[in-house]
This record gives sequence, structure tokens and C-alpha cells, in this order.
Amino acid sequence: MHSLKSNWILLIDRQLRLRLEALRSEQVQLEESKGSATKSSAGDKHETGRAMMEQELTRIQGQIESTRKQLNEVGQMPTNPMSEVVWGAAVKTKQGIYFVSVPLGRVKESEEPLFAISAGSPLGQLLLGKKAGDSVSFRGNTFDVFEVH
Repeated sequence: MHSLKSNWILLIDRQLRLRLEALRSEQVQLEESKGSATKSSAGDKHETGRAMMEQELTRIQGQIESTRKQLNEVGQMPTNPMSEVVWGAAVKTKQGIYFVSVPLGRVKESEEPLFAISAGSPLGQLLLGKKAGDSVSFRGNTFDVFEVH
């Protein structure tokens, strides 16, 4: 079971690194566009476009910082088995595996449904403290806790 949890952590880490790479690429393209925008006779229109690019750059920089923090959190994720749901636990249910870690959502490249959710999310809060055999109800669905890793 230990290697399964480590594998899930690696999948989450990989998806975050791909997101970071895409954000950095978007940032570079936007900075190049902003740098090549020359003053035209359309004055106000040009300034509005530059202001919008600045806002977009600020948004992307915030996402880059957030993704870096998430990568740091994933790097500190405990790989030891757990008996109850706490931060860093993976919860196996019939709906899939819910990894109480970072708010990433569905993790691609996983053979079975794997979701990275934060402990502060509505489902994460319901799962905290639960053990194998417990269940929670969320949005009309019952989540039976089969295993906690």
C-alpha cells in the first residue's frame, strides 16, 4: 500500500509541474505580446489593451505562486499509512480515491479515479477524522470509506 500512495503523490506532483510549465509559457507569451505592442494612433485603445495584459499577467503570476506552494505541500506529503483521514491521507471509496492534499481536482494519468482535494473543501471537511468503515453523505451521494492510506 505504501508504494500506491507514493505513486499517487507522484501523479499529483507531475500534474502540478505540467500546470506550472503551461503557466510559465503563457506568462512568457503575454510578456512578449506586451513588449511588442507599439503605440499606435489608437492611443486609448492601446492603453486599454496594455492594462488588460497587465491584469492577465498579474493573474498568471498569482497562479504560478499558488502552484509553487502546492508543489511544496505535495513534497511534504507523508507517505506512511494512516488509520484515519487527516491531511495527507488517501481515502478509497467506490467513487474513487480522494487524496486530502491540495485543491487540484481530478488527477490525470491515474488508472482509477483519483481526486486531489483540500482539507478545507466541503468533502474534505466531511472526510476528516473518518476511518475505514465510516461513510459520509455529500451532494446526495454516500461515500463509504473502504480504506485510508
